[in-house]
Amino acid sequence: MENLPWGVYLTLAGMGTVLALLVILMLVLMAVGRLDRSRTPPARPATPVPEPEPVVLAPDGLTDEEVAAITIAVLTHVRVRRGQAAPAMREVQPGSQLFASRWVAAGRANQKRPWK
Repeated sequence: MENLPWGVYLTLAGMGTVLALLVILMLVLMAVGRLDRSRTPPARPATPVPEPEPVVLAPDGLTDEEVAAITIAVLTHVRVRRGQAAPAMREVQPGSQLFASRWVAAGRANQKRPWK
């Protein structure tokens, strides 16, 4: 109980120091913000900038119907190929191996072993 005033003093000194440093940091950041805001914005060019030409999505020589047909063909090909490529990309058929890895095998062996 005799150390209680010293503990309270140390707590207040530590918390006061942290609060004072936070206030100083806030004042520094506010000053930097004011200095940054006081600069004049860059002058705009006097000559008007020409508008960029619109981008044409369809290549020359193709109508909108041809672009739509190509898009549908590509999307259909991607969908069909994705369904076909999934088994072709695998080394083994799913479920053909009982143990996927040594980690899985060790975990299953630990689960089947009775607890002592």
